[in-house]
Amino acid sequence: MSSRSAQTDDPGHRRVVLLRGINVGKGGRIAMSDLIECTEAAGGTSVRTVLATGNVIVTDERPVPELRAALEAAYAERFGYRSVLQVLPLDDVATMASSYPFDTLPEHHDYVVFSDDPEVTTRVAVAMHAAIREVGEVAAGTDAHAGARMTTSSTEAVAEGAGCVYWRVPRGSTLTSDASAVLDGRENKGHLTTRNLKTLARILAAG
Repeated sequence: MSSRSAQTDDPGHRRVVLLRGINVGKGGRIAMSDLIECTEAAGGTSVRTVLATGNVIVTDERPVPELRAALEAAYAERFGYRSVLQVLPLDDVATMASSYPFDTLPEHHDYVVFSDDPEVTTRVAVAMHAAIREVGEVAAGTDAHAGARMTTSSTEAVAEGAGCVYWRVPRGSTLTSDASAVLDGRENKGHLTTRNLKTLARILAAG
């Protein structure tokens, strides 16, 4: 068996690549067939995409930082893409999704905000806590999954997780919530990308 075949067959080398801001609103347009082709040309195998919003599943035995650097260079050259790109082991994404600490509610979005910097993760979680604290009654508690501090205001809720921030927000308020402004802060947005739990379920099912 070739090393390439061995790589393809090893589930421990399955990675999730998350691109921010493509094919959404005024974001850059990239065809998924082109994204697959470019990822394969950069050395990945068994490449799949989920939806058209920059979710790539790839098998690659290189360390995550090395793969990220290779894909950043490849996507920049092919598509002019220089926004946020995060690479995570598929198993880590599964753990993050399963650790979502809030009940899912009708007419709400359930988000996982992925962060590539622990300091940014904590800063964003604290700032989002403060933002929703200012707009309603706060109930503070303990994350039943991971012991993370949680804050809720009405039905909006924020909790810090391992490598991410969990956020439940009423449908229609994603862009207008005071907490959302934290994610778009200049010092934060270059380290973050957000996915709905439903999208993550589709990624994991396709993995």
